[in-house]
Amino acid sequence: MTPRERIKAVLHHRKPDVLPWLESFYEETVLNWFKQGLPPEKIIVIEWEMGRGGTNLYNWPAVKGFDAYSYFGCHGFYGCVVPVDIGPLPRFKQMVLEEDERYLTVRTETGAIAKRIKGEERTWYSMPMFTEFPVKDRKTWEEYKKRLNPEDPRRYPKDWNRDDYIDAFENYQRGPTMLRFNGFYGFGAELMGIAPFNIALYKDPELIHDMASHWEYYIKETIRDAVETLKERIDMIFWWEDMAEKHGPLMSPRLYREYCLPHYKNLTGFLRRNNIDRIMVDSDGNIKPILDLFLEAGITGLWPLEVNCGMDAIEIRKKYGDKFFLIGNLDKRELAKGGEAMRREVDSKVPVLKDEGGYVPGADHLIPLEFTLERFIEYSTYMKKLLPY
Repeated sequence: MTPRERIKAVLHHRKPDVLPWLESFYEETVLNWFKQGLPPEKIIVIEWEMGRGGTNLYNWPAVKGFDAYSYFGCHGFYGCVVPVDIGPLPRFKQMVLEEDERYLTVRTETGAIAKRIKGEERTWYSMPMFTEFPVKDRKTWEEYKKRLNPEDPRRYPKDWNRDDYIDAFENYQRGPTMLRFNGFYGFGAELMGIAPFNIALYKDPELIHDMASHWEYYIKETIRDAVETLKERIDMIFWWEDMAEKHGPLMSPRLYREYCLPHYKNLTGFLRRNNIDRIMVDSDGNIKPILDLFLEAGITGLWPLEVNCGMDAIEIRKKYGDKFFLIGNLDKRELAKGGEAMRREVDSKVPVLKDEGGYVPGADHLIPLEFTLERFIEYSTYMKKLLPY
């Protein structure tokens, strides 16, 4: 089977010849690995082979078998992403607003203002402190909405040609194809900030309803040409939310049902009418209290299933059967310890879930800085023994 065929088999709860194994890495982790002996030319070769940027270890002898075209990157599968721009257009101008001995205060491309420690402003691993967001009330929302125009010709590449892209997505992809966009909680929290957005759910429900309604219209109309052109050639939807923390969702089931569920159904219905039914939500944290609602909404996959937040892929499989495909759920903290701790974590889940089907193993988020190169080699060597059927 090709890597794409393996991924598609697992997403549809069929058994491939070899179980795909998917990981993602903080860029800083890989930079550390260069210092620890990772040959940099192997990374460069893979970026060229894949035809796009990305951090992968394919064909390096120590981890040979880690399939570049089945790789799961920070923003999705590195097979082929449908090139539709859903960001604000025009982007906000990124610039430094203030600077002192320790911090840089910058404006991001989404319009937020963030404070970052000097020297870490370009890293993924260091989280900024956001001090201001572009949407604060109805007036600022109406102004921001002008940047969310689905008819903007810049949303598709200049070489967008339906026949050429159909041919490319049907015949020339070794890896899986995907379309990605932000969901209704993630979009709102990104524009307002988590606390102001959650407060507005109670204090200004009309604003939140309008934001959700426009986001549904905007996403549907922006992706319409790609969806109606490519249809089932899009193997998976990557739906980003990040709507939970360790102890549960940041939005109650009641509020989810009121503000999100109708829009989820409308979008998943649109996708299904075009023969796209593998729809995965990416949310950190504990999303167990809203899994029934995800199911009702038409979601069919979950990632990364963070262990520290109480997510358990075996428990989800027992409760929901084949209703969800599952990716991740190997405790990155235990994997990074190496030795018996790593083997115990892998053995507790991979063999069981492999037999159940609909599961792709991997760490329960990006591989962190604590994961040394030596430990990752040990982990990859052990994992590869478990992948063939």
